[in-house]
Formats: sequence, structure tokens, C-alpha cells
Amino acid sequence: MNDTRNLRVLDEAYALVKAVHALARKVSDAAMPGWRDQVLRAVDSIPSNIAEGARRGTRKQFAHQLRAAMGSAEEVGVCLRIARAAGTISPVERAHCEGKRLVVSKMLWHLIRRVDEQIAREQNGGG
Repeated sequence: MNDTRNLRVLDEAYALVKAVHALARKVSDAAMPGWRDQVLRAVDSIPSNIAEGARRGTRKQFAHQLRAAMGSAEEVGVCLRIARAAGTISPVERAHCEGKRLVVSKMLWHLIRRVDEQIAREQNGGG
């Protein structure tokens, strides 16, 4: 359906992945058991869901996958808050990743709105 090379949100999602992976390497399993695996699964699923949705056959499927990516972005945010509350990451480290996460979330929100509008036009016969 969509060419993933034209989706700017994917570039931002990859930047978020890179930042979170770098941060996760600094957090020991002893300090936060399971946290690293959880945050890495969540962050890795963001670009994966975007790309999967882009290659699906319909706008509805694309919108569904974008919403899954948005959910994963929210999960990353929760993981960052937990790590900060536990004192395992600094405020600066959290702010760096959170800033990138917010960019991705806003871009996803706008893309979801645009795809939903296209779906509504198609359903109303506006093609």
C-alpha cells in the first residue's frame, strides 16, 4: 500500500529505537529485572508495526497497525517513567528518550488522523 521509504515517522521511530537501546544497555537486570526486555520489545515493535501496516492491503489495516505502534510508544513512555522513578536512569536520560518518543507519538497521531479521514471519504463514496 505505502512505500515505507516515504514515511518520515519511520526515520523518527528508528532514532527512538537507537536512543532507547543505548539507554537500556546502561540499566542492569539486577537493578530492574525484566525492564530491559520489556522496553526493548516495546520500542522495537514501533517501526515494525508501522512497516507492517504500510505494506498491508487496506487503509483500515494500516490504521490498525499504526494504532498498535502508538500503543507501543505509550508503553515505552511508561517504561521510561518507571525507570526514572526507580532511580535507574537520570532525568536527562529520560528526557532525551521521552523527547524522541513524543515526536514519534505526535507523528503517528497525525498519520492515524489522515488515514482515518481517507477511510471515511472512501466509505462516503468520495474515493
